[in-house]
Amino acid sequence: MDDEKRNEAEAQSIGMKSNAANFIEWDVCNWSSALDFWLAHSTQNLSTCRALEIGTRNGGLSLWLALQGARVLATDIDPPTQAALRLHESHGISPYVQYASIDATRIPFKVEFDIVLFKSVLGAIGRLGDKQSQSQAVKEMYDALKPGGELFFAENLIGSPLHQFCRKKFVRWGNTWRYVSVGEIQEFLAPFSKVQYSTIGFAGAFGRTELQRSCLGILDRTVFQHTIPTTWKYIIVGVAKK
Repeated sequence: MDDEKRNEAEAQSIGMKSNAANFIEWDVCNWSSALDFWLAHSTQNLSTCRALEIGTRNGGLSLWLALQGARVLATDIDPPTQAALRLHESHGISPYVQYASIDATRIPFKVEFDIVLFKSVLGAIGRLGDKQSQSQAVKEMYDALKPGGELFFAENLIGSPLHQFCRKKFVRWGNTWRYVSVGEIQEFLAPFSKVQYSTIGFAGAFGRTELQRSCLGILDRTVFQHTIPTTWKYIIVGVAKK
């Protein structure tokens, strides 16, 4: 790589890191690991791909992809929030993004996308113990991908007994979300030809403010990532190839 291209790549990397809060929104230190993992393990050319985002909400992942040149269909069960529209407009990527209201268990596209991606949506889809809907949503994502296309995923895991207790006591939706295990994720992804994933995070989930989560996230990356059992971590990130 010549100096000009190296400088351009470094500038883009710095820009991406500075935008991490816009891409991820909360618990940024831990959840932003998904972005690094996707880039490290994907074989797709993001600058030319067509992508489908599931559960777009405030548009962070759509922004991340569009800034790299991808054409993105940002979807959720409801129309995009005004926050998503303002975010995309402020970064000048509105021409790269379209919007649609889509139920993830009934995706109306087959063999159309190079990338499908989501972050923290299966728990809500499986609300009140509905594992079948979680499985169906992943199947729909698989069907929407072209051959060789990739699913970028980041999802909440069951975590440790302490995570489970605190969610029920202190998280508004903790009693209704269906948090998944690593084994269930593997089960849902069985149709894919190749799956690569990593589990991350332990202490970050207990932060009450983003500053606290950031400090605990640093502790996660430097200490707990190497010492805590996989079954105690609360985030799974990965790439699954069709």
